[in-house]
Amino acid sequence: MRLGMRGWPKIVKVGYKRSRKERGLHPSGLEEVIVMRPADLEGINAKTQIVKISHTVGERKRIAIMDRAQTLELKVANPKTKKSEPTPTSELVVKEPESKSEEEPTSTGAKSE
Repeated sequence: MRLGMRGWPKIVKVGYKRSRKERGLHPSGLEEVIVMRPADLEGINAKTQIVKISHTVGERKRIAIMDRAQTLELKVANPKTKKSEPTPTSELVVKEPESKSEEEPTSTGAKSE
């Protein structure tokens, strides 16, 4: 890395910072506001701010925040629920043990003609 050889990541040097206006913003250019309950959505400006649901919020409260944000027409940065839907048991494949066929060679090693 120090020698600047190929195959290594570039070293951070002067000029890697963003401008002061862009620092700390969401990639969409909006300011992130961390929300923990639906009441926190009341003072958010939809034109300059984006909602980010805290990672400690459970699924029930997350759904309530999503519903309230939709009525206020706010953008949410992380709208997905934490738990994935379980796969139905009908789709699971169960392997059945193979039955022994009649044409297996004998264990004595005798050759059949």
